[in-house]
Amino acid sequence: MRHWNRIGLLVPSSDTVMEPDLWRRLPPQASIHVARMYLEDTTVAGEEKMLLEELAPAARRLASINPELIIFGCTSAAALHGMDGDAAIANRVQEIAGCDAITLTQASVSEIKKLQVKRLFLFTPYVAELTERLANTFGEAGLPVIGSEGLGLDNDLAIAAVSPEEIRDYVAAAVKRCRIHPDAVFISCTTFRAFDAVEAIERELGIPVVTSNQAAFEFLLHHLRTKKSI
Repeated sequence: MRHWNRIGLLVPSSDTVMEPDLWRRLPPQASIHVARMYLEDTTVAGEEKMLLEELAPAARRLASINPELIIFGCTSAAALHGMDGDAAIANRVQEIAGCDAITLTQASVSEIKKLQVKRLFLFTPYVAELTERLANTFGEAGLPVIGSEGLGLDNDLAIAAVSPEEIRDYVAAAVKRCRIHPDAVFISCTTFRAFDAVEAIERELGIPVVTSNQAAFEFLLHHLRTKKSI
């Protein structure tokens, strides 16, 4: 009997990008199964409410498929309360679902650290408070954030409407405004179409780029290799 690697994904209800980003690149022996957490708006208050009211029920629903891994697919929500708060989310999901769990913050930090970055620039589509909290959490994790900018959007559908070409232009302009030249860029948000812009931004700036969904995908591949599934 063929073994399928069932991967659970917890996403905000208004996220329309992470699923297709992963499905388009997924190895054939793995499958993604999604539970949505209702999110009123992409703000600190909206994400706090999502975590309080929606995380546990959504994790219980995913537990019913017996996944081998659950990815918490909201970078900014995972980073609201630093690395301790991030770890608490992963531990809560693991406790409820009885399987391995990782947050997008953890996956992103892991992927960035592979680059041995000394000067990281953070770009987000978020409002300023969410961008600041993510930068602080990255700092706690030992990542040297030397600059950050956000688009100020507080609605996931508006975030998803920004094209990869626009993302390339926004990021390139923001990096060029930074007083200190970075040696890598991280682009946050799972409903931001940044994964499709990575190559163009790297060509434009000549430095490596990591995105939330890219980090999730790389962690997923590592998980499957560890399981000897690919």
